[in-house]
Amino acid sequence: MKRKLATAYAVVCTIAFLAGLTLVFFFAQKAGVWETVEALVGFAVSFAIAPVIHELGHVSFAQANGLRCTYVKCFCFRFQRSGGKTKFSFVSPFAAEQTQAFPTSGGNMQKRVARYTLGGLVFSGALLIAIIAAALICALLGAATYSLWGWIPYTAYLFLLNLPPFDYVSGKTDTLVYLGIRKGYDAESVMLSAMEIQGELYEGKSFAQIEDSYYFDVPQLCEDEPAFAVILDLRYRYYLEKGETEKARQTLDRLTQLLPYLSAETAQKIMAEQVYMRSTLKDVDGAEASGRVCREFLTSDEAAAKRALAAFCVACGREDEAELLIGQAEASLQREEFTGARKFEKILLSRLKKA
Repeated sequence: MKRKLATAYAVVCTIAFLAGLTLVFFFAQKAGVWETVEALVGFAVSFAIAPVIHELGHVSFAQANGLRCTYVKCFCFRFQRSGGKTKFSFVSPFAAEQTQAFPTSGGNMQKRVARYTLGGLVFSGALLIAIIAAALICALLGAATYSLWGWIPYTAYLFLLNLPPFDYVSGKTDTLVYLGIRKGYDAESVMLSAMEIQGELYEGKSFAQIEDSYYFDVPQLCEDEPAFAVILDLRYRYYLEKGETEKARQTLDRLTQLLPYLSAETAQKIMAEQVYMRSTLKDVDGAEASGRVCREFLTSDEAAAKRALAAFCVACGREDEAELLIGQAEASLQREEFTGARKFEKILLSRLKKA
């Protein structure tokens, strides 16, 4: 029922957007060719700028609340932070807009993340109000600028589409996520626990040094909920550092069952952990099978990839190769932003040295 209501609302917003755009071009065409061109330019600019302003709201509120952005996609631009460096690339303007961030400290996570979530709506609403006000002022002064009127339909559409607490096919609106954070919905509660772990990792605690309630005293989620895979991955690393190998193996196997719901990049990293786990259990055949699925990641300079390959070499008795890979993994850790994750990797590498 809720999904049907969300779909109906999206249809209404789309119809209103098209009606508004038609109205703007109707009056612009009556005014003249130049006015029509102005309206067209205004619409084209709004199509590019409105999503950029929305995501800038998230970025600004993230920085103001002690979060660092790792991924921003707005219009046809994408900024992705990896290995301490930010990479820029072009993407389809029709792909979903998105901002991802992690906390650089623990504590007060609910309020900080709630504010970050609302940042896009605040900036989008401010932009819409500013454009409408400017258009009305120009009209009152007898200097109607059709480029401003051309801005309004899409800017209003983007703002109104995100305003209600709906879960569309493409994902939750900012308002729904905000309500989930404030009211403690299951998915958002798990997300906050995961972000608390991330914040403490950045500050310097390793996985096993963080309060175990953040890993286990959380609601049970459906397996297709993104936060479910995130908390499972964190539990796996907690068990692994603790030396509880059997629990770590079971958790990793459960995580592997979720691969259909995960991105290709995440799936590669999980299968690389299978290479490591199978190797430490002396299951060389299983490690080889997992390695064939994540060859691309294993050829990268990531410390986790080098660790997995080093574990495989240890399992095969190739000590010289293992030693070389361990050295490469330690060098790669210099790019790791999370101090706690760096400590975790060093613990696992030290175990390989003693194997």
